[in-house]
Amino acid sequence: VKRLITLVNEKLDYEKIRSNQITLNKVPIQASEVLEIIQDQLEPLAEEKNNQIKIEAEKGLILFADYDRLTQIIINLTKNSIQFTGDGTIWLRAKPGYKETILEVEDTGIGIEPKEIEDIWHRFYKADISRTTNPYGEFGLGLSIVKQLVSLHDGTIEVRSVPGKGTIFIIRLPEQS
Repeated sequence: VKRLITLVNEKLDYEKIRSNQITLNKVPIQASEVLEIIQDQLEPLAEEKNNQIKIEAEKGLILFADYDRLTQIIINLTKNSIQFTGDGTIWLRAKPGYKETILEVEDTGIGIEPKEIEDIWHRFYKADISRTTNPYGEFGLGLSIVKQLVSLHDGTIEVRSVPGKGTIFIIRLPEQS
C-alpha cells in the first residue's frame, strides 16, 4: 500500500509540474541541517544494505530553495544511491560555488552505463539493470521529477558515472535573486 501511495504521489507531482501548478516558496536554508535531517531519515534504509551515509557540508552555508521540494530532490537521489549501492558509502555534500550553491549526492554503487546517462531523465525510463534488481517494478518518474524540480529552482543537474565504481549527481542552485 505504501508503495502504491508513493507511485500515485509521484504521478500527481509529475502532472503538477508539467502543467505549471507548482509554486516554489524559496527561503534561506542551512545546507548542513537539511542534509543531516535526510541522513537521519534514510540511515535505516542504508543500513539494510550495509551502506553508510556521510555528510560533507560547510557549517553556516545557506542556500535558497523551496524546503519541501529541495528535500524531495535530495531524498529521491539518495534513495536511488542506496538502491544501487551495497556495502558502500553515499556522500551528501554542500559547498559554495561562484554565485551558486553546489549540492552533490555521490555513491560507490554499480554506476550507470554511458549510453544510459541521458535516458535516465526521461519519464518512465528504467535502465535494464534496475529492472532486474528492483522488486517493485517502479515506473521511473523519480529522476524526471528531480530534473524538473531543479529546473524550477533555476538550477541545473548533471550526472557523472563510472560503471562498477559509482555515480555522482551534481546540482547547482543560484544564489538568492
